[in-house]
Amino acid sequence: METKEKNVEEYTHPQGVEVKVSAARVNLTMLGFIVVFVAAGVILFNYVWGEASSYSAGYELGSIVRLRALSIKGAIIMFLCCLVYILIQYGLLYWFSGKDRQALRWNTDWKSWGFLLKKPLLLKYYRVALLSPFILLGVFPMIHGFSTGNSAVYFTGIFCVVASAADCYYFWKLRSFDSDDKIVDGDESLSATIIKGTY
Repeated sequence: METKEKNVEEYTHPQGVEVKVSAARVNLTMLGFIVVFVAAGVILFNYVWGEASSYSAGYELGSIVRLRALSIKGAIIMFLCCLVYILIQYGLLYWFSGKDRQALRWNTDWKSWGFLLKKPLLLKYYRVALLSPFILLGVFPMIHGFSTGNSAVYFTGIFCVVASAADCYYFWKLRSFDSDDKIVDGDESLSATIIKGTY
């Protein structure tokens, strides 16, 4: 039996239910999220810690993109954030899979890059691995940077929140499954087989 939804495709699989998230949908959602979230973050930060005019908020947004994100220092910070992001997910998946390196495999495709599971893992642990980089590298630095007025930490947090948008979207799509179900990643990123506890 095959049922198709707008955002997720699921069908019964001999081993469980296969879930595929549309990469095009994720990319469009992330693009809209980036535009709204970054612009709102810059305006809010500038309103609280800088001048409150719309001109200065627009100038600050351009300055951030031009001087911070596109500079060598900005590129190094973004690279390090991506590296730490992958290491956090790898460490958690490695730990939750019983410290078995054979349970993980490296994947790169046009959608994303990172480690995927080859062996079943409880969905509650997989959800922790999906959201931990979002919280540790994105939300906490963003709150700290906003609270202290440190724009570098604040915008690094915003970058990490935006970079983790695909994992958050994937987490949201897996919400209908029970935490005691098991998950095995598919051949591509953003696809998995959910092995229900009743099978």
